[in-house]
This record gives sequence, C-alpha cells and structure tokens, in this order.
Amino acid sequence: MVQYAKITLFCMVLIAQSVATAFGQESKTITSEGVAVIQGNAKDIARDAAIEDAQKRAVEQAIGILIDSQTQVENFQLISDKILSQTQGYIKQYTLVSETVDSNLLRVRITAEVALSRLNENLSGIGILMSRMHKPRTMVMIAEQNIGQTWHAWWTTRTAQVDMSIVENVFMDRFTQKGFEFIDHQAAQKDIKVTAPYRVQNLSPTQAKTLGQQAEAEVVIIGQAIAKPYGDIGGGMKSVQADLTARAVRTDTGQVIATVNAHGAAVHITEITAGNDALNKAATQAADEMITKILAVYAKESGGTRSVNITITGLNKTQFVKFKQEFKGQVRGIKEVHERSFAGTTGKISVDSQNSAQMISDELVLKDFGTFTVEVIGSTANSLELRVVPKQY
Repeated sequence: MVQYAKITLFCMVLIAQSVATAFGQESKTITSEGVAVIQGNAKDIARDAAIEDAQKRAVEQAIGILIDSQTQVENFQLISDKILSQTQGYIKQYTLVSETVDSNLLRVRITAEVALSRLNENLSGIGILMSRMHKPRTMVMIAEQNIGQTWHAWWTTRTAQVDMSIVENVFMDRFTQKGFEFIDHQAAQKDIKVTAPYRVQNLSPTQAKTLGQQAEAEVVIIGQAIAKPYGDIGGGMKSVQADLTARAVRTDTGQVIATVNAHGAAVHITEITAGNDALNKAATQAADEMITKILAVYAKESGGTRSVNITITGLNKTQFVKFKQEFKGQVRGIKEVHERSFAGTTGKISVDSQNSAQMISDELVLKDFGTFTVEVIGSTANSLELRVVPKQY
C-alpha cells in the first residue's frame, strides 16, 4: 500500500505534456527527496542509497507527467519492473541540494534532469498508452513501386499468397516495436472484399474506411511509395531516390489522424538494390514520424477530450432536441454536444467527451433517462448507434 500511496501523489494528467514530449521535449528538471537508514554509522553508504531513492522518486514524478495517476496505480507493478528498475538510464544528471540526519535516517533532496523522451518511448513501448486506447488494431495498405517494377499493392491482386512490400515490412516492424497491434496481412486479404473501384494504388480515406472495417482494423495507414533513378555518379554506381506519402485513417469515422511525407536516397551498383535501400530509408523516416503523430493524438485523447460520433434513431425533431439536452446533462464527461444532421427520425451528433465511446456505452446501458428509453445497438472505438424511444405515460 505504501508503494501505491507514493505513486498516486503524482496526479498529473496526460495531455499537453505528453504531446510536447512526443514532438521534441527532451528532458525535465525535477526536485525530489530520498531517504535511507544509516547502519553502523556508515553515512556514505546511506547517502548513496538515499540519492538512489531520490532518483527513483524523480522518475516517478516524470511518469506522472506522461500518464495519469489511475493508470499508474493499475500498472504499478509493470512500471516498477520495466521502468523503475532502470532509474539510472533516465537520469541525465543530478545535483545534491541538501542532506539531513534524523535519528538513524539520512534524508537528501536533489534536482535531477530526467530524460522524458526516453521515458515516454519506453512507456509507449510497454503498451500503457495503447491499453488506455483499448489497443486499436492497425493495418497498412501502402502501394510501392521500385525501379523497373510494377506497382505492388496486395489488395489489388487476389492471389493465394500475399507478399509484403519493403515499406509495409518497415512500418510493421517499427510500429510493433512500440506496442501497436497489426492485422495479419494474409487474414486481411481473406476478409476484404475488393471490388473494381478499390483496386487502385492511391486509396482515399473513404475507401480505407470501408476496407479497414471489413478486416476489423481500427486504423488503416494508406499511401504510396515510389523509387526513381537519378543517374550515374561514377564508378558504375547508380543513384536512386524514393518519395513516400502516407495517411492514418480511423475506420469508424473516416478521420485522418496523421499524415507524413518522407524522402530517402541511396547509391548502389544496381538500381533495384539502390531503390530497395532508398525505399527502406523513406519508410523508416515515415514510420517513426507517423508513430509520433499517432501517439500524440492518443495521448491528447487519453488525458483530455475526444470526439465521439453518435447516431440516434427513433425521435422526431422536438424529442431529439430534448434528448440532446438530457444527454449532455446526465452523461458524465460530456463537455459539448454538436448536432451534425437530422432527417426523419434519425439525428447525428458529435460530442466532446472526457470518456471513450466504450465508457459512454457502458453508462448508457445502466442509466435511467426518465422520459426516454435508450438502447445501444452498435458501437466502435469512436462511435455509437442508439435507439431512443420516448416513454408513454
């Protein structure tokens, strides 16, 4: 219980600080205290132990900057094992500010510079943030063309065996290292029903939404990568450059949550090998930038507000207006309600919520709205479908 009490002291939410870290905040100076027992008058040993304890407390405070206190409690053992056991790796430097002796206890106060960028990377890698976002599954659909080759886009060719392109392999490797879950390529080909309009290299967000839903992916990364020759540079060496564009699309809403453009260049005696290297470099740059941007979106939503799209059926316009008011007033975490459309007995709204669609759904199932009966008939990570019926008295 002492450990849990300590970790809950650092009640700082995951919003702007996480986003700032994701886009380049390298470190933060933190003041912390540590304590150790003096045994056998060995103050030097106690001092070292107290400083180590203070450094651990500094890292705990840094964790508090990146994730909220409830997550710290729920994942304390995981954080303790994976992060706090490597305290020295996150402390760039420290200064001993004060030292006092109280009976047989030696207390120290330090200022420590904690490497937030590395800490944030490891927190993401162990899946804490991904868990808070309900572990969205990702699928990559990036068309690729190397020198002298046709476009490689597995969804355009219905064959029994699906090969991964260089770019897709790099994206999967980089993303899985950070704790992202990917939809299996072979399973995706089996589940996706691609009609003629979808057999194109340059998929639109709307097309990505449709195909991704068939494969039960929450996010689809679409784009194109092409390698082009740039001539000889002497000694028989060939210069090749690759350009890559990609977008991450949520499949339940069609929202583009991240975009990247990347460039890679390589030299080799053969153009195809140089093209492979250039595509690899461009893909590595694009994947890392895409990860940073997606995690920034997840961090902001996890600690702040997110947009949840809700479709409501069964009400006329007057009833719809009344239900919107009751919805905002009775459902926890709802900040704003925005009407998007209304036709017949179907209305669409988007809400700015501190809670996920899943949490809203769970609350609606149990809540009594008085004059309305509410039934959840469908849900995704970011959307809900409700059937609402006025009660008859």
